[in-house]
Amino acid sequence: MATKFNTIDLAGSVVDRLGDIKAQIAELKAIEANLIGILVNGGEGAVDGDTFRATVSSVAERSSLDAKAAEAKLRELGVDGRWFSKNQKVTKGYTVVKVVARKA
Repeated sequence: MATKFNTIDLAGSVVDRLGDIKAQIAELKAIEANLIGILVNGGEGAVDGDTFRATVSSVAERSSLDAKAAEAKLRELGVDGRWFSKNQKVTKGYTVVKVVARKA
């Protein structure tokens, strides 16, 4: 059941405005993704515009030991050193695009 505002019946206009805003956000996110893709395809480094500077950098893949699994295994005797390498979590590398205002 739809709920109405008790004091002023603006629900319809509020819903429509919110829908418009969400549609604009979706369009802007698509444009943002396209522009980021262009910068990423250009490779790592800094690119200056008239007002902003974008920096593209890659974050390397990393791995870490699964602490819960290590704790459970350490309770047992006779831990094999190879066990640790088999129970590492791997975080894939990714690319970051940072945009900041240029200093005048």
